[in-house]
Amino acid sequence: MNKLYPIQLWLTTIILVAPLLMILAGLVNNEWNMGFEVLLLFVFFGLAFSLPAFLVCFAFYKILTVKISSPILIKILLNLIIVGAVLITFALISGSLAFRLSIVYSASVVIASLFYSVKRKEKHSSL
Repeated sequence: MNKLYPIQLWLTTIILVAPLLMILAGLVNNEWNMGFEVLLLFVFFGLAFSLPAFLVCFAFYKILTVKISSPILIKILLNLIIVGAVLITFALISGSLAFRLSIVYSASVVIASLFYSVKRKEKHSSL
């Protein structure tokens, strides 16, 4: 089992994928065009505001890996749980960008989940 999966997913989503999606959105739509310092603020606040979602993800990961043997099913259920947490977080924060940002962060979770596997290959020692 990949014990680091929840933290890998969380950090990759907030630090890498979401800022890249925001940069791409800025290339398509001028409303999303922001400077590097604004992206750093999104990373900082993203880490802070997503901490409860990470804790929920971590708890459900522990439960799902015990109860379910299919790594794909674990990923799908975990992604649904995290996307739900993202939507709840942005609903509580609200604001003019809340809907758009919830889409960006939800898509980022799904994309980041493709980078890592739930189960690691076991190393076999040859004697």
